[in-house]
Amino acid sequence: MRRSLVPLAVAAALALAGCSGSDDTPAAAASTSAPSSSAPSSSAASAGPTAGPTAGPTAGSTAAGRTEPGNADAAEAASAAADPATVRDPAEAAVAIALRASDLPAGWAVQANPLGEGAAIADNPSLDGICDKKFGSEAHRTSKQPVVAVDPAGAAQLSSEAIAYDSADSASSAVRELVAAFSSCPPDTYTFQPAPSADGLAEMSVVFQYQLADGTVQVVVAQAVGSVLSVLIGDDPDTTTAAGRAIASRMSALPAAAIGG
Repeated sequence: MRRSLVPLAVAAALALAGCSGSDDTPAAAASTSAPSSSAPSSSAASAGPTAGPTAGPTAGSTAAGRTEPGNADAAEAASAAADPATVRDPAEAAVAIALRASDLPAGWAVQANPLGEGAAIADNPSLDGICDKKFGSEAHRTSKQPVVAVDPAGAAQLSSEAIAYDSADSASSAVRELVAAFSSCPPDTYTFQPAPSADGLAEMSVVFQYQLADGTVQVVVAQAVGSVLSVLIGDDPDTTTAAGRAIASRMSALPAAAIGG
């Protein structure tokens, strides 16, 4: 796996079912589930992101093999114990749908990367910077749960963010901004390939796959319910999509009243 570590803001490319991009947006990259009732019946695939995967820890965590800070340990424990059926608001929902060790193959682990004490979410982008675009929806985030998955050898192999917004409309706006941004990404850097199936994911979801200029193949799984959004990016299609299905199962248990869905 390529180990150039960058923020998720420049790592993930995604488009959700029911969100259409420009006419120039490449087709055949996305494998979508059924769109929502308020959306068109088809969706455009996204263009590629501006950089490689967010393979490693960000603020609040440490590299594999080192002791994690207490706030990271606490975040991992909170997510592992969170019951999605009992959440009361989008922030709790983001904790409940954050990537867990149980979403991964045996022997894998997770490293939570919570914001540091006193850190402002406005200073920690999730999507800003994709294809050099600014996202108005970033100002409507209320919390996020970044988590990295590491394999038994301690190598970071999959990254994720679970993001809570102030409303379902804000989450939908983020998706549409993503599609618009990705349609302007440089096509000579990302070659899109047939994507794995989106079966078993949330109703608003996409899975797609692309090859970077250095030959690295990456898979992205993105899905949204109400005011929360989950994004995964990894090098192994089976591991990444299986984790996405596990997260989708938890998303389906979120109370609509808690997430504005």
